[in-house]
Amino acid sequence: MTSRSPAKNSNAFKWLVTFLAAGHFALVFITGRIRWEHVAADLLLVVLAWAGAGPRRFLRGAFPLWLTGMILDSQSLWLGVRGTIHTGDLWALEKALFPAPGGMIWPEWWWHNPNTPLDLLCGFAYAAYLYEVFLVAIWFFFKKDRRFESLCWAFFVVNAIGVVIYVLYPAAPPWYVLQYGPGPANLAALPSPAGTARFDAFFDIKYFANFYSRNPNVFGAMPSLHAAYPLMMVLVLWYRGTAWRVGTILFALLVAFSAIYLTHHYILDVLAGFIAAVVAFVVVRAVFARWVSEAPQAVPVPLPSGGNTRA
Repeated sequence: MTSRSPAKNSNAFKWLVTFLAAGHFALVFITGRIRWEHVAADLLLVVLAWAGAGPRRFLRGAFPLWLTGMILDSQSLWLGVRGTIHTGDLWALEKALFPAPGGMIWPEWWWHNPNTPLDLLCGFAYAAYLYEVFLVAIWFFFKKDRRFESLCWAFFVVNAIGVVIYVLYPAAPPWYVLQYGPGPANLAALPSPAGTARFDAFFDIKYFANFYSRNPNVFGAMPSLHAAYPLMMVLVLWYRGTAWRVGTILFALLVAFSAIYLTHHYILDVLAGFIAAVVAFVVVRAVFARWVSEAPQAVPVPLPSGGNTRA
């Protein structure tokens, strides 16, 4: 049995990508959710697939990023099948495990005790956490480092873990409980920038207001993907040495603190995000290690008898 030629594999990949992009575009159009970024993302996917070997090499590695965007953006389509929405139990457990002064929990305490330096520091961290992943991925690509593909797939897996938990255990964030209380879930509740609204107000912008207005799932606090992404970067860049380890760890801790300070997540959400990041990293790393070990090795070509072996 012979394997398919590289040309046939390339053509199959191009048509698969085109089919998926067209299917996604049709889905958002039919469901009335189409926005300019849908058109841009799907069009970019097709262009990269057909533009040549270089762009296609990038797309093969980065394809999981498009898949991630698709599943996160499509959350509104399956909200009807999620489990019972939890509004007060995480708050109660948080209060029992991590009590703050005055009988409060720490997201609540920070909500009542904000300060401008922390608003700015945490706002910048919350704005930059996603770009860290993309910048490192692009860096790996231009270095022709195999970690480019594994990072993109790990990013997809950690988001898939988050989405599955959002379905099985939909949970209200702290800002929701502060605004609506721990009673029955208010399905009409709108997404909120919470503490990041103070960052917007300081600079007189609507960066976070616009960002969170597109959030299709208010009840997706557990786990915190904000905390998961930077920790994954710690694991991915650990091999770079002490300076990179210290820098990525400090940034991961800052984003984790920001999630709590800005009232978007409980400490429990952050810990769950850390676990999701570790699981995704370990699973993808194991799969890629197995692929490498099972890849056919080049067979050395014997020199002709009596041939000159010198260069």
